[in-house]
Amino acid sequence: MIDDLGQNLETAKQFMALPMPLTFAVLPHQRHSREIAELARSQHHEVILHLPMEPHGYPGVNSGEGTLLLSMSRDELLKNVRSALDSTPGVSGVNNHMGSRFTENAGSMKIVLAELKTRGLYFIDSGTSPTSSARSAAHEVGIAFRKRDFFLDHNPSENAVRLQLKRLIRNARIEGTALGIGHPYGSTYRVLRGAVKQFKQEQIAVVSARELVASGAYAAHRNQFQSQ
Repeated sequence: MIDDLGQNLETAKQFMALPMPLTFAVLPHQRHSREIAELARSQHHEVILHLPMEPHGYPGVNSGEGTLLLSMSRDELLKNVRSALDSTPGVSGVNNHMGSRFTENAGSMKIVLAELKTRGLYFIDSGTSPTSSARSAAHEVGIAFRKRDFFLDHNPSENAVRLQLKRLIRNARIEGTALGIGHPYGSTYRVLRGAVKQFKQEQIAVVSARELVASGAYAAHRNQFQSQ
């Protein structure tokens, strides 16, 4: 999955051109959110909503327009979720942008996940908090759920991204599946471009997030958390 799309159309196009079924997580209310979502889907890429949620340190840590806050009422949360979905049409799922504080609150998470369930969407926990309640909330609500296994580019140097990709592949071999999240960095693009042959040689199937969620596989351990 590639997160944080919506601002730069040309960068998004570069990732779309890679010969692998990447999933694009698009931020709502950005300059090119709708355009990127529509273009990606026209090229048979899966698109999900990258929904901003309150991080620890908010508002000093800026999580962007349309952020879901713990101070919001149920109606306010639903209004923001629906507005975000309207700004990025045709998504098949949602994952959190930042949200280390919000995802820790089971009550607020259940409000959001229940709305997603009514729309037939799944939820991916980006894993920004080690005490996220998203998994238990998803179980209670009955929504399809998955948690990411690795951030590919928390350190965006090419060597670090290659190392994370190697770990992702190793995790997939051990667990059967692995979910990695990258960002629209030049280093991430170059590493993924160079990995196309590697995936084929090592018989690693790259699939959409939807297929991974549908597989029912869930690896809860070996997660690295990012404080956002």
